[in-house]
Amino acid sequence: MLHRSGEAVTSITPMTFGSKNGNDSGNFSFSRWLTEVIWNGRIVLILMAELLLVTLSLLVNLFFFAPTNRPYDATSAMFVMLPLALALRCTALRIFGICERSFRHAGIADAIAIAESVGSSSLGLYLLYLVLKFRFGVFVPGSVFFGDAITLFLLLSAFHFGIRIYNFSSEHSLKAAMDSRRAVIIGAGDAGVSVLKELLDTPRSGVVPVALVDDDPAKRGTRICGVPVAGPLAALIDVLYTFHASEVLICIPSATQVQRHRILAVCRQCGVPVRTLPCVADLLNHRASSRDLRAVSIEDALLREQFVPDHSLARSLVDGKVVLVTGAGGSIGSELCKQLAAAGPARLVLVDKSENGLFYCHLGIEEAFPGLTTTPVLADVTDQHQVQEAMLREQPDIVFHAAAFKHVGMMELHPDQAIRNNVLGTRNVLTASVEAGVSTFVNVSTDKAVNPRCFMGLSKKLTELLVKETAERYGIRYMNVRFGNVAGSTGSVLRIFAEQIKKGKPLRVTDPHATRYFMSIPEAVNLILCAAALGRGGETFIFNMGNPVNIYELARTLTLFAGIVPGEELPIYFTGLKDGEKVAEELWEDWEVPQATENPQIFRLKGSNPLSIDIFAAVQRFQEFLAAHDQGGLIEYVNELVPSFHLQRSGISDQTESWTQEHFARMSA
Repeated sequence: MLHRSGEAVTSITPMTFGSKNGNDSGNFSFSRWLTEVIWNGRIVLILMAELLLVTLSLLVNLFFFAPTNRPYDATSAMFVMLPLALALRCTALRIFGICERSFRHAGIADAIAIAESVGSSSLGLYLLYLVLKFRFGVFVPGSVFFGDAITLFLLLSAFHFGIRIYNFSSEHSLKAAMDSRRAVIIGAGDAGVSVLKELLDTPRSGVVPVALVDDDPAKRGTRICGVPVAGPLAALIDVLYTFHASEVLICIPSATQVQRHRILAVCRQCGVPVRTLPCVADLLNHRASSRDLRAVSIEDALLREQFVPDHSLARSLVDGKVVLVTGAGGSIGSELCKQLAAAGPARLVLVDKSENGLFYCHLGIEEAFPGLTTTPVLADVTDQHQVQEAMLREQPDIVFHAAAFKHVGMMELHPDQAIRNNVLGTRNVLTASVEAGVSTFVNVSTDKAVNPRCFMGLSKKLTELLVKETAERYGIRYMNVRFGNVAGSTGSVLRIFAEQIKKGKPLRVTDPHATRYFMSIPEAVNLILCAAALGRGGETFIFNMGNPVNIYELARTLTLFAGIVPGEELPIYFTGLKDGEKVAEELWEDWEVPQATENPQIFRLKGSNPLSIDIFAAVQRFQEFLAAHDQGGLIEYVNELVPSFHLQRSGISDQTESWTQEHFARMSA
């Protein structure tokens, strides 16, 4: 160790009581000594009990089970054979560690060790008898040795397995008294059997496995640990009914995503709580256990087909180019940055106004891609000068604009911030991109921009108009992408439901008929990249998001997939639509026509917008209202600018009141 002056100082190790020369190896620990004494005493007691069984086995076979066709002196044989038996048996018991084995966890390995110990010592005893019988003149029938070996094996097995058998019986009685849930295990492989055994051995788990389900024909009709393999996955509903089960445990960690979705689809039809083991990668370092059972992931709960991103597309798009991403610290922005970094751009510029989000995004990319040059820029897109300065300094070739306020309810409370951040921010990034010579620009929008009823949706609709106007004015490749709810993103209803379920709090659904479109974060990022590759300028792209999902059914599914009975263990309440919310979202306007692209999962929207406004002049008026802190004037101007928005919102209160009356009427009935 060095002093501040740099002079070496000898490190001093504190002396402990009883140590020798300060060396910890000489320390005397009373607790450790006491533990060793107790442990060694336990071994001695067990060994003494086992030797008593050795004595009992030999005496029983010498005096009661010897053949009577040839007389022999059992007492003389006892005095000769008993000392030999005790010496040999004691040696074998110690060599095979029989007296050191756990009683509670006795298993096949212990039975084999007992058999080896008894067999080897019995053979040694018989050979020793053959050598000494003429010296002592003692005769012992061969059947005594054979019977002694069998008797001793049974006695030692009963001694070692008796506690486990007793615990097993009492645990089953305790589980029955506790009214445990009866469960069906899907998967009779190694993981399923491991979970099955642990549940059978754990009295307070609250779960009693009553049947297994497996598609392997060779396993059907068999029993594993006394539990029947009752049929294939297709018969799950019948198995649940037959065995009066109220829970399903999915124990197939090696299942592919397609197989998991097939299993989950069957489970959802059954309407019982479901828990699952994680994938093989998560279980790589340990055996499957009932402690690993957990809720089904949000992405799997949607039961969407497996999505495979096209990495070659990203490489061809950004190879050797400078790429800038706004909102880099957000859910979509950070995933977009990861996929872009993997594609090998010349430089990646990360822009965000959240210090923490930007820090962790930058840190993650630096660690994953140490050879890539990344530049974090702490900037607010609403600061026009700051945005222009960053664009001119970094000189990006491609810009992905993901920075936005996205929470509908929050923007209803702060409509001025929706306009400031989303509309003015997009205007600032667009104009700065044009000045910096950016060749490709992709704006991330939302399905709430279609016939908007909320200020967040309206603000994103105006950003789409800004991008379209810029592309047409300058003839450059600037385009929009539009998608629905992104599963797992910050603020997503799926994530809110998952957090509420984890806390055990009731779920709140706006309307029993409410539906939304969902996609995963990788799908959203792929749409953004495809738009950058396919766009010619001024278009809006949408992703094939499948059918809309009913939010109430989704809440029930997530609850079931968390191992909870919806409505009983966790209530679901209807709250009614809030300001700005719709029962169902749309993907395109009436005047927009989806057209196929080179990618079968992506569509290009074409059509002429009947809303003819000078969008840049309108944004300038927005800026004036915001500078004057005139929120009332701002909202009035927005309603004049987009009459359909005012008409959409005028029906909110009437529809909400009508729905509330209908809902309470149903509840009263």
